[in-house]
Amino acid sequence: MIRRLAALVLLAAALLARGAAAQTLFEVPGTPPLEAALWLPEGHARAPLVILLHGAGGAWADHAPLGAALAAAGIAAAGFTQVADRAAPNPFLRMATRARAGSRVLDAVLARTGDRIDPARIGVFGYSAGATAALLLVGGRADPARWTALCEATPQERFCATPFGRSALAAADMPPIAAADPRFRAAMLAAPALGFLFVPDGLTGVPPGTALRLWRAGNDSLLAEPLHAEAIAPRLPGHPVPQIVPGADHWVFMPPCSAERRAAEPWLCSDPPGFDRAAFHAVFNADAIAFFAAALGH
Repeated sequence: MIRRLAALVLLAAALLARGAAAQTLFEVPGTPPLEAALWLPEGHARAPLVILLHGAGGAWADHAPLGAALAAAGIAAAGFTQVADRAAPNPFLRMATRARAGSRVLDAVLARTGDRIDPARIGVFGYSAGATAALLLVGGRADPARWTALCEATPQERFCATPFGRSALAAADMPPIAAADPRFRAAMLAAPALGFLFVPDGLTGVPPGTALRLWRAGNDSLLAEPLHAEAIAPRLPGHPVPQIVPGADHWVFMPPCSAERRAAEPWLCSDPPGFDRAAFHAVFNADAIAFFAAALGH
């Protein structure tokens, strides 16, 4: 493991040495309009592109360091803030809206960048609810009926008793959710939420050649396993083994907190004693660079 981490950091350093990245803010038209950010590698034509999907209540800035790192390594990245879905009463429609927003952002980036992006080399990174949306984009189908089955079998499950859980249960009679976009060839999923909605056969639509990478926190207080990452891992093409961050909580995949965020949202900043989130993100970003470089032929 130590050798692999060292190799990742060295590979990332070599790729990062290729050039800097420019960040551009823009608005994606439509209903609703989306605030987006684009990181383009300097001096690269026909670069691969990764769309970044944040978690519930998040924003594109949550993964700005990853976007900048990818672009510095020659892989373009684009993130956006999905505000409108937070107020939607149906949580399953929020999943579909978030995934389709990813396709909208991809359309907008391709339209504004011309030949700077290779449309045949597109990937997606998703965190938490964003990872659920990423699964939909690569061909997964989420079945709301699985929510009813879970809560009837295990009513003590924490999701069933929350306001989110009750609203999901009220909407669970809708058909399976699909938002596949065949342009997405690779997906990196960090702390994917609600994997049980894709069991047992909701992942059969993911093409066999799709490159997949899974990460999860070892002590996730929000998404207790085996209902999430561990539920989907054996059913995905290639059976990717989740990379586990020992002892870490759900929010470890967000970058190190500023003093302002630590004061306003301390739960996002809590790490186990001795854990260095900045050092972890150096490794995590290196892993993302290596994964997408291999998966998208960079």
